[in-house]
Amino acid sequence: MHIAIFGCGQLAQMTAQAGLKLGYTFSFIADPKEDVRCVDGLGNIVTYSSAMSAEALFLALGSPEVITVEKEMVDAELLAALQSHAKIYPNDNAIYLSQNRIREKNFLRHNGIPTADFEIIETQTQLDSLPERLGLPIYIKAAESGYDGYNQWRIKTAEDLAQVTLSDQVQLIAEKHVNYTREISVIAARNANGDIAYYPLMENRHEDGVLIATMAPAPNTDVILEEGAVAYMETVLSTLDYVGVLTMECFDTEKGLVVNELAPRVHNSGHWTMEGCKTSQFENHCRAIANANLGSTEANGIGGIVNMLGEHGNLDDFSSEELFYHAYGKEERPRRKLGHVGILVNDYAALKQHLNAVLSNLYGDKYTPYL
Repeated sequence: MHIAIFGCGQLAQMTAQAGLKLGYTFSFIADPKEDVRCVDGLGNIVTYSSAMSAEALFLALGSPEVITVEKEMVDAELLAALQSHAKIYPNDNAIYLSQNRIREKNFLRHNGIPTADFEIIETQTQLDSLPERLGLPIYIKAAESGYDGYNQWRIKTAEDLAQVTLSDQVQLIAEKHVNYTREISVIAARNANGDIAYYPLMENRHEDGVLIATMAPAPNTDVILEEGAVAYMETVLSTLDYVGVLTMECFDTEKGLVVNELAPRVHNSGHWTMEGCKTSQFENHCRAIANANLGSTEANGIGGIVNMLGEHGNLDDFSSEELFYHAYGKEERPRRKLGHVGILVNDYAALKQHLNAVLSNLYGDKYTPYL
């Protein structure tokens, strides 16, 4: 089977590396100025321009049977046009939904899945009066293209609202703060037959809006939490007739999970599955979109990752048999995800010890250690 991927970053890289081992071949769709080094040598790379028709793109990609994505922000109309040539997994409706926080939250709420209270910001008067209705802190985000802390503002005081400028070009959404104990992600794969494989829940740690570390399976997780996560995920997968890997980022609260956002793709928090599970999220995404049998998601032990942001670590510093160094082939740039260090051990004490050692090695005393 030949698969085309929208995007040429590390998620496309790791998906293709997993799929090549299954005998699949790949091509990649690049934006005109996109850095393609992550996927160099993994398949044909086609730079798309608006002058190309869907048929011309399809042929340039080598007539793939399936087209998938490594990112949400792709041309949904182009995906719809490509449906007459190849299977689009996840479908264009699922991707269109996830491209806009307002559409996504309305979808979740319509299906009985809780989210943070929110407002669409339309006027300066409304912006200035947000603390009266939503309290503080408030999180203001671009409805589209806000990720990893970009186009996002944490408003701690009314004076902080001066950081935010309204624009006709960028729609903003304000979210009420959710009191939570930790951040959880739920990852599952579904094939076209409707078979679903759920990964163990993951506990995530963000710093400055960017994922810095993950522990999995999430410690201190009870059956009620797990059943709630599965129920929410199954609702989304079945309602959207979703095919592929889907990620649901959540807040763990006293009343259960509150969903923050969806990602219609493999996810940073799932990188631990490369060593930590019988079948990685990347392999199961390939299996799902090829409508093959899904692989086991059983954990091989206690796993985790630390992201390398802005600078590469030294490979020699991570030579332990319990550590796995992954560099994506990117140039160094502040806050850029350049790679990750995977961890696989037998208990949570050892995991935290390794997490702290890697965090210290990469970032010094910038981040509070795990206790």
